[in-house]
Amino acid sequence: MKKSSLNRQLITKPKLNVKCKRIALITLLGLFYLPNSWGATQEEMEARISLLEQKLLELTQESVDLKKQVIESNKQLALLNKNLQQQTQQQNVKTNPSPAKTKPKVQQATKETSKQQVATVQNTQKNPNINTTTINSNQIVLVNDSLEGEVKDTAGVKNTYTLTEFKDYIKDEIGFSFNGYFRGGWSTSSNGKPKNYAEGALGRFGNEYGGWYDLIFKQKVYDKDGHRVDAIIMVDGNVATDKAAGLFNTQDDNIMQFSDIYLSTIGFVPGFPEAKFWVGKHSLFYNEIQMLDWKTQKAPAGGGIGIENLEMGVGKVDLAVVRADVNVPLKKQNNVPVEKRKKTDVDLNEFEARYYDIPLWKDATLGANIRFSAPNKSKLQNDITVKNAWLGSLVLTQNEFFGGFNQFTLQAATNSVAAQFANINTNNPEFAANSDNDYYGDHDGKAYRFVSQGEAYLSDKIIMAHALALTTGQDVYSYDLNMPHTDFNSIKSAFRPAYIWNTYNQSGFEVGYFRQKNKVNGKTYREEGYKATLYHSFKVEESLLTSRPDIRFYLSYIKSRKNDISKFDFNGKDHQISFGVQTEVWY
Repeated sequence: MKKSSLNRQLITKPKLNVKCKRIALITLLGLFYLPNSWGATQEEMEARISLLEQKLLELTQESVDLKKQVIESNKQLALLNKNLQQQTQQQNVKTNPSPAKTKPKVQQATKETSKQQVATVQNTQKNPNINTTTINSNQIVLVNDSLEGEVKDTAGVKNTYTLTEFKDYIKDEIGFSFNGYFRGGWSTSSNGKPKNYAEGALGRFGNEYGGWYDLIFKQKVYDKDGHRVDAIIMVDGNVATDKAAGLFNTQDDNIMQFSDIYLSTIGFVPGFPEAKFWVGKHSLFYNEIQMLDWKTQKAPAGGGIGIENLEMGVGKVDLAVVRADVNVPLKKQNNVPVEKRKKTDVDLNEFEARYYDIPLWKDATLGANIRFSAPNKSKLQNDITVKNAWLGSLVLTQNEFFGGFNQFTLQAATNSVAAQFANINTNNPEFAANSDNDYYGDHDGKAYRFVSQGEAYLSDKIIMAHALALTTGQDVYSYDLNMPHTDFNSIKSAFRPAYIWNTYNQSGFEVGYFRQKNKVNGKTYREEGYKATLYHSFKVEESLLTSRPDIRFYLSYIKSRKNDISKFDFNGKDHQISFGVQTEVWY
């Protein structure tokens, strides 16, 4: 009823009945009121504009918050999708398990196992239907977010990394690494300052009181299209452990040198994309007899070039040529010691070739090495004698040897390199007589040696490392006696059994024995000694030779039975009792 009346009112046109006087009066009153009405309207508009601006800011903030929520929701959805895929894969693995693989007790990678990283997703306030998801296997999840409207091809892109993989990725991306080695500790003896005796023949435990360090800096400078270039610097030297002040000098055993400064490349040798080509102060890899602290393969270099990892036939090839100039006395100078004679610098180049990783039988490989040292005298140096020298080696490595490994080396050397085999202590196969690059003596002889080193499990809880060197030579120069035409033979040995309490604790002992006989001009000189060291070690793995760091508490007894060659004594005695703590670490 009301609706019909209203329609009629809208349809029916009203009649106007207004008088002229009334119109005039209304007009005059309107003109009088207009200014006051205009002012009130302007204030009202300003208030409304201010209110609108406030509302607009609130709407803008709400829009930003909403955008953040949308982005976060997308991340949560992507993460949940990834977790669902991983759970599906884990279920498939459980359904079809693969046989477990056994790992050797020794020579495993010693990477520290990190704690499990757990990522959880909870959004119960916004979406209570989302459950908490756990990611196992020590993983970090990376999600690539695309901008609005941007299209990315993510085929083949890996978004999930283990913690170790992520660290390696960052290290490779930055291209910088710093690693090295050092040893040091505290020591004393029952008779004054402890003295090490023939550690290259008796073993190092409880018979090594100084410090040493290697600092290696590596920086990637180019990496594109399979071509990589790295700059590498290695600093090493002695550091005194007996004095508080340690300035760089020789008299207090604080010595530093740049043993490596070179550029290493991969991908530049045609036909060998994995080969390494290097230029600078460097040489081929040293092979160390750890327990005796000398090398069977070592060619210190002033500078050189080399190619490594050339795959040829069944093995690999390394080639190098290096400079190793020596200081040679001008002439025999009567009544002047060798070290004080006037010297001249003779150019020396050494050529080295190695063929290795030749498969023999299961877990066994063979390597063959040869080095030729060639002096290059000038016309002004015709009055001096510097003879070339050869070094040849065969190296057989047996892995999985009673849970460990064993390495056998057979070597032959001539002239000044053969003379190094006759030293009581260090037996590095170098051309020069000492670290000052001096060359002296009459060299005509040959020397041969057999070396064995390795470690093996005697039982589940007992591991033993060893080093053994049998050497003989004829007509060599003896640096210990400063006498030419010396015939010699020697045995050097060290054995270190240990009981494994657990991964971090071992107790054991090291015994060493050596004997050498030098015969020259119808006279025989004998040197003989032995050592016994008790120790307990804090470790991070079980292996004696392939795991570090190592902290050793030791008590050691050393005796020199005969000293015809070295004339050595322990502060007036023929024996020494020492004790201390030593640490050794690779990092």
